[in-house]
Amino acid sequence: MALLRSYAAPLAAVAVLVTAGCATGEAGATSGPSDEITIGVIAPFSGFSANYGPEAQAGVELALEEAGYSAGGATLDVVFVDEDVLDPSQTLERVKKAVEGDGADVLIGPVFGSSQQAVAPYLSQRKLPMFSFLGGQSSLAGERSGFIWPAPDDQTARPLGTYAGEDLGYDTIATLGPDYAYGHDTMNGAAEAFEATGGTVVQQQWVPLGTTDMLQYATSLDRDVDALVMWLVPTDAAAFVREYRNLGIDVPLLMFQGVFDPTYQEIGSQLVGTIGLNEYNPLLDYPENQAFVAAYEAEVGGVPNQTTAFAYTATEFVVQGLTNSGTDPSVDALREALAGHEFDTVIGPARFDADGIASSNRVVVRAAEADGAYIWEPLKTYESVGADR
Repeated sequence: MALLRSYAAPLAAVAVLVTAGCATGEAGATSGPSDEITIGVIAPFSGFSANYGPEAQAGVELALEEAGYSAGGATLDVVFVDEDVLDPSQTLERVKKAVEGDGADVLIGPVFGSSQQAVAPYLSQRKLPMFSFLGGQSSLAGERSGFIWPAPDDQTARPLGTYAGEDLGYDTIATLGPDYAYGHDTMNGAAEAFEATGGTVVQQQWVPLGTTDMLQYATSLDRDVDALVMWLVPTDAAAFVREYRNLGIDVPLLMFQGVFDPTYQEIGSQLVGTIGLNEYNPLLDYPENQAFVAAYEAEVGGVPNQTTAFAYTATEFVVQGLTNSGTDPSVDALREALAGHEFDTVIGPARFDADGIASSNRVVVRAAEADGAYIWEPLKTYESVGADR
């Protein structure tokens, strides 16, 4: 089994991948059943948001170990691609090498929307399936080769806007999000859902990727709004919250995704009582999630975050899809193998439609402290988010 393990030395392992091999024509374009299938995992292992790569790798490897690195009788190999978040063209070149040099048949990732848009035309042209594991635009599926988990970007945060208007009774909000496809889609989705309750979106701010100065966005906030609906990558969110609290701003925060561990543990004291919306939460009371959390603790140690949980889940979908398809990794075969089935996942029941787009649950949460750690306490579940796009 040609497994590149990058946990102990992620940069060295990734360097082997992105420099190995040369174009080999139809390598990675498997059609029909196969005895050996290579999964390429695309996530940042270096540079901006480099935490995503090792976290995703932990989830992928845990799922593959549970599957015995096989699906339907086929042997599964895995290679890891270093996603360059700030230069999607570099990500595309590395994906090409994974496909044409290492023979990747199925791709999991990339994480960021700009990277997804960069690699999607190439993967669609070669008819290679791309499983997003932290969201993606609907346009990546359907006629293209994407499978979108856990829901389309413009749908996934909508329950937070609905909750703000219907349950919290807010009349006005501002939004804050990263200035790229996923940030705009999620924050605009929450904003549209809030407006559907009769509320008004007074202000929207967009933070370029790689920005280190969060003070300017905290000071620019319209403090007359009832709440600020926000999402930033965890380290950026932590930096913003610190500036926000230092300025003594008392406008309530409504945080899509909250803040992932381990960053959450660093700033949890500044968020207690804050309302958020989780796609994943280790406290969710589903048997599949409880088993996953226990397996992660035994194998890796600590508490898993969303990146690990959803990389694990996407890998489970790949394994199940290959099993159902008779080890045919083609887009059409996997679409047919997954469409319409209800899957029990770490976030509860989920389904893929015929276009490869998932719908799944979302949970409104509150930041709290328990047993010396900070948790996101589940409050209310919204089911089948993404089904009515």
